[in-house]
Amino acid sequence: MLINQIKDLNKFVSDYKVILCDLWGVIHNGKQVFPSSIDFLHRMKSNEVKVIFISNAPRPNSVVRSGLIKKLNLSEDLFHSIISSGDIAQIMINKFNHGHKYFHLGPSKDYDLLENIQIQKTETLEEADFVLCTGFDDDEQQTPTDYEDLLAAMKKLNLQMVCANPDLIVIRGNKKIFCAGSIAVLYSDLGGQVKYYGKPYQEIYNHVFESVLSEGLVEDKSQMIAIGDSIRTDIIGANNFGINSVFVESGIHKSDIQETADIKKFFNSYLDQDTEQVNIIESLKL
Repeated sequence: MLINQIKDLNKFVSDYKVILCDLWGVIHNGKQVFPSSIDFLHRMKSNEVKVIFISNAPRPNSVVRSGLIKKLNLSEDLFHSIISSGDIAQIMINKFNHGHKYFHLGPSKDYDLLENIQIQKTETLEEADFVLCTGFDDDEQQTPTDYEDLLAAMKKLNLQMVCANPDLIVIRGNKKIFCAGSIAVLYSDLGGQVKYYGKPYQEIYNHVFESVLSEGLVEDKSQMIAIGDSIRTDIIGANNFGINSVFVESGIHKSDIQETADIKKFFNSYLDQDTEQVNIIESLKL
């Protein structure tokens, strides 16, 4: 495996027309936008490269956009659009892919996603066809094991879990926060059936690709590149979709990577197919 340590990101992405860019860990840390990311977005705008944020947030893209602009003060003219795992989950649920009634496992802050779901929400597991998991009631304190009893009850009823956020953890400020994906993994370990929507699964990439094709932003996949800090979601997702990617070292794997040998070990342990070259950058510095 060749590790391509990128020194000039602006030059490296200049031949692409669309960037599929992760948010958490690349653009911001949940509390503030990274200054280097703002510089990067300004440069992409001046080069007429469209940046599409592709996020594993279990929220509608409108809510993600509002948070970026109003909470984190990111100018909305620095990116083209946003697509979230919540968007994809909602689309697929509304196609009756999983049934006609669902039970929600997640916090009240995710109710804005439920407003767009057109099937019936139930109050008990026994009434539901499946369970929609968006995260923890208290992600500052709870861990997946706090849900073992509920998951056991779901398994007894043979209920499928639809996970609207495949991420296992994020780093909020300097604190590790569990995400919905960690509950889904535990349910799978208990023998439960799980369907994920979001990165690295292909529904979200296909949705974005259809969108950029219809807008005339690209002619084929070769004009797109992904940027992200998670090997298991951003890099594997892009790899499976058949586009190049850039791995940001300063994100979620920062504490695990001390030298080039660590990067090779990480990629070899996560990727199930050969990758001749991996593109690495410390952060979105230009």
